[in-house]
Amino acid sequence: MEDNPPGLAALRGRIARVMREHVALRAEEIDRSGAYPQDLFECFAEHGYLALSLPTRLGGPGLGVRALTAATEEAAKHSSAAGLLLLLSRLPVAPLLAGGTEEQLLRWAAPLGRGECRGAYAMSEPQAGSDVLGLATRAERDGGGWRLTGTKAWVSGGSEADWYLVVATTAEPGERRPDALRAFVVDAGADGLTVSREHERPGTRGVSLADLRLDAVAVSDDRRLPGINGIGPLLGALATMRPVVSARGLGLAAAALMLAVARIESRSVGGRPVAAQQGVQWQLADAAVQLEAARLLTYRAADLVDTGRSGREAAGLLAAAKLASSEIAVKAAALAAQLHGAEGCLAGHPADRLVRDARQLTIVEGTSEIQRGIIARAVLDRSLWWETEEQCAQDKPERDKEMTR
Repeated sequence: MEDNPPGLAALRGRIARVMREHVALRAEEIDRSGAYPQDLFECFAEHGYLALSLPTRLGGPGLGVRALTAATEEAAKHSSAAGLLLLLSRLPVAPLLAGGTEEQLLRWAAPLGRGECRGAYAMSEPQAGSDVLGLATRAERDGGGWRLTGTKAWVSGGSEADWYLVVATTAEPGERRPDALRAFVVDAGADGLTVSREHERPGTRGVSLADLRLDAVAVSDDRRLPGINGIGPLLGALATMRPVVSARGLGLAAAALMLAVARIESRSVGGRPVAAQQGVQWQLADAAVQLEAARLLTYRAADLVDTGRSGREAAGLLAAAKLASSEIAVKAAALAAQLHGAEGCLAGHPADRLVRDARQLTIVEGTSEIQRGIIARAVLDRSLWWETEEQCAQDKPERDKEMTR
């Protein structure tokens, strides 16, 4: 599938130049210091990159998730932190787009796209990362509003955020009710909300990873997203993030392979260039094929999101994109480090940074194991299948009969 449709091809070229001129020069320093790259945030805001996935009525260019996917891929070629900055322009907004009112979108999504504020997504908890129904943060009615109480963990950008998209449950403690999940926008300065801890990251340094504590935080009802009533809309909103998450892996994998090639073309062993050795060439070939396959999956996923086809029937394809890109990121980074020999093991070396940044991509936004589970279910229920819909419909009664035996 073409990843540069009309309107996006020229934009992608401009984005790539900005990333080379601004992000590439800062990547090493961001990783070394761990300091938030405010200059890059301002640069992205100035160029309109924080609004790339927003519709035109909210200040976006109308190019959809595909545009943000392309920008994130280009940013991640130089800095994982820069790619995460772009991802955070969409992650807390995705539930707003899926279940918020127009007033809520104008109040929080549009200003975020202009760079006037930062948002963060607060769903995971110490005991409930992938287990969404295990959330314990409670939302209780309090007059005409709500009180939120609980703990949120591993919130990317949590220390820099001006507001949080907080997921809570109305169920009683210990209940696992899919229909009880709700989403709220909570200001960072709200009484009772504190950043209780900031974690030290081994990779993707420069963007905070924080825990939050909510002690009976008062939230007015106009901050509840009316369209998020249960796990279905919530997971549907998160599914629209798969292409952008995948793009981080694409950019990192491409950077790793290009770094590896530069090294083996300049190094000889036994009088022969390393690049001329068949064993090395085959490793590069395998990695290149996997990267290109992941790119096709990723941009097909973006197309599904932008055309409104990212529902349950597309879950397997969306998960495949995330799985493929994060796995090749790890493989390509490891190959780059291996081909650099002792240099690749040195702290601060680009290969070392790529290895550290890549590892967490198989964990964040749904682990590789979770993605494999989604894909397997899609195959078993025939939403990811290789026959016509008519043939699947004809076979369904027999499959259902077998499943009940």
